[in-house]
Amino acid sequence: MASKQFQNILHHITNLNYAQLKKLRHEVESNIATNQVGQAIADHEESISHCPHCDSHNLNRWGMTKQGIQRFKCKSCNKTFNALADSPLYRMKKAEKWIEYNT
Repeated sequence: MASKQFQNILHHITNLNYAQLKKLRHEVESNIATNQVGQAIADHEESISHCPHCDSHNLNRWGMTKQGIQRFKCKSCNKTFNALADSPLYRMKKAEKWIEYNT
């Protein structure tokens, strides 16, 4: 989804009534629960503790990728990496195919 489309959705959320917000929340939570790739990414993001290049534990969060994946920068070697480094999903074009293959 394009950024402008997403910003438009966020702008219109303020116009929803309580019942519509509740239904929207249910739909979002349902989509999150069934998104296995997103869950695998989120789990891996939480386990990042060291740089894959130099093994330093001195890291900073360094923005997000276009796909919404957390990036990090190592304070020791100054290299950046995303949360999927050292995972089967790293640089994968169609991550949803990994779930199909892995199950």
